[in-house]
Amino acid sequence: MKTGYLMAAVILLGVTSALASDVFIYNYDFNDMIWDPVLGDSVDCGHWIEQTLLAIGDDVDSGASMPTDLSQYDMVFVTMGFFRC
Repeated sequence: MKTGYLMAAVILLGVTSALASDVFIYNYDFNDMIWDPVLGDSVDCGHWIEQTLLAIGDDVDSGASMPTDLSQYDMVFVTMGFFRC
């Protein structure tokens, strides 16, 4: 499942970047939702990225607008929506 690969990539990225403590997730469109059968509910693009980072102890901020000053963050994730056929 793609979600599993995404979670593994986030964990690997978090570990290889010296466990960044402050992370920002730019969630392009909070209304862009997809059904997650694991949760039995719809989630936005950054949901599993945020959950994985929180699980490994990172401080996570997210928003639909990019902050003008990113210097306070050790890592930034940019989500651009889901691919639809």
